[in-house]
Amino acid sequence: MRNMVDMHSLWRKLRLLVAVSCTCAALAPAPVVAQARHATTLDALDRHSFFFHGQEIIVVTDAASEQVLTWLVNADDSVRLLAFDVPPPPAGVRERLEVIGTFYDVGRLDEGDQRLTGLPIRRISEELLRKSWPGIGELPVIVATSSQPTDAPSATTLRSIVLDPDRYVDRGVTVIGRFRGRNLYGDLPEAPDESRWDFVLRSADAAAWVVGREPKGDGFELDVMARVDTGRWLEVTGAVRVEDGMVLVDAGVLALAEPIADRPRSAPAADPPRLPPPEVIFSAPLPDDVDVPQDTAVRVQFSRDMDPDSFDGEVRVAYTQPGRTEVDADAPDILFALAYRGRNRVLEIRFDRELERFRSVTVTLLDGVTANDGTPLPPWTLSFFVGG
Repeated sequence: MRNMVDMHSLWRKLRLLVAVSCTCAALAPAPVVAQARHATTLDALDRHSFFFHGQEIIVVTDAASEQVLTWLVNADDSVRLLAFDVPPPPAGVRERLEVIGTFYDVGRLDEGDQRLTGLPIRRISEELLRKSWPGIGELPVIVATSSQPTDAPSATTLRSIVLDPDRYVDRGVTVIGRFRGRNLYGDLPEAPDESRWDFVLRSADAAAWVVGREPKGDGFELDVMARVDTGRWLEVTGAVRVEDGMVLVDAGVLALAEPIADRPRSAPAADPPRLPPPEVIFSAPLPDDVDVPQDTAVRVQFSRDMDPDSFDGEVRVAYTQPGRTEVDADAPDILFALAYRGRNRVLEIRFDRELERFRSVTVTLLDGVTANDGTPLPPWTLSFFVGG
């Protein structure tokens, strides 16, 4: 990931290793649920690795070689991803490629995961990171299933914009796509939150946010929260920009459109993507924190948008024995109120009265808590100690 590893120096650190073939062993077959392909960019993969981890992706980017290794690099070299099963270009040459494959944040996988069979991950990690296996975010890779040279697109489409947004920034474009509401199908990793009318437009394997206009016009008015409206197609005219790795179209004109071929090249029909389960990525207080103020509030941040209603009856807060999670039967009950802040994916727990001094408190999210698509959050516990 950016600033995590010095990708430029990796080959120099691997010189003493046994040479790695440019065509590494193919991934071992594993029973997986069919997933939709995501057209994206290296910048988006870098910023949203959790969302893309384990997903089939397609990128159009430059490839460069360092001896037998192939790197995919963005325009300013700020993101470089190691690519397996992509033949390296000639030394000193950058080749524009369309690459289809699976993206992995290797640190999220166990060393014995069969999806990495035949790949020299351990040797790379030992030489680059000085440990046998990378941590989360330390070694992102793409394992390719196909790669081919590509030229500039002959027509402006939603797909061509998503794959190479820099080519279209600040240019007027007109694109056609299926209305997908406010990311109702998990097409994109996050929302720009520029207005309550922001919506996703999708065509083939590409999706982008449309901002600046309500999804209504001559003869139509669509609801960004209604799946029943996602069968409609729109023609959007506006200007392209990129924010935090997200492709946005500032809409000027919206109109209904006839459906177009909605299949990417060589892509099988697929159900909406099955997203990874949500995770807790931050809490305040921190786990096992001590000397926490009596008037504290608890804030829990999640990796995905959550279903606010799923917290009802699924949150427990109690005084517990120090260093343990068993409820202290002699302690009073802790009364609290919940508020979910969707913009920041934060659950806030506020207590009706100050917590008692010198007490251990445990917050538990039970197995009924879910993301907004129904995917359950694994049960989670936070314990901290109240100070004086």
